[in-house]
Order: sequence, then structure tokens, then C-alpha cells
Amino acid sequence: MGNLTTRTVIRVSFIRPVRERGGLTDFFFGSMAAIYEMFTPEEIGCRLGTLYAANISPEAFKVTANCVISKHRLYTKRQKGARDE
Repeated sequence: MGNLTTRTVIRVSFIRPVRERGGLTDFFFGSMAAIYEMFTPEEIGCRLGTLYAANISPEAFKVTANCVISKHRLYTKRQKGARDE
């Protein structure tokens, strides 16, 4: 992939707009645990352990009564002059 690197992003797509969050339906997180810093298990429709057990991947998602949780690949290009860590 040359200069491309990949990360995963977790998308939480609510069935109904979340009024308390500006009426948005889609939220993006760097980890499944981060979801629960913004939303309660009741708002999501399941607990964190349930998400881990669901083995969410870019090919498999989790549907709850309130939302769909999916994992996506995010492709980024290395910046010129970026140092290796």
C-alpha cells in the first residue's frame, strides 16, 4: 500500500436522531470503550462486553434496538517528512 496506513474507526449509527447531541445520527470512535464515555449502555442498547463478544469487524456489525455499531477501515497517507516512531 506504499504510503498508506490503516486504522479502524467504530461507527455508531442511531436509528433515530439523538436530540441531546444536536440531532445527529452518526458518531465515530477510535475504540468500542470510547462509545461508553459519550453514551450509556441503555442508549446504545447493550453493554461493552456484548460488543466485544459480537466480534465486530469491517465484515460483521452489531444491531441493537437503538443503533448499528460497525467497524470501518480508515486509510491515511503518511505526511512527507513524518518521522518513524
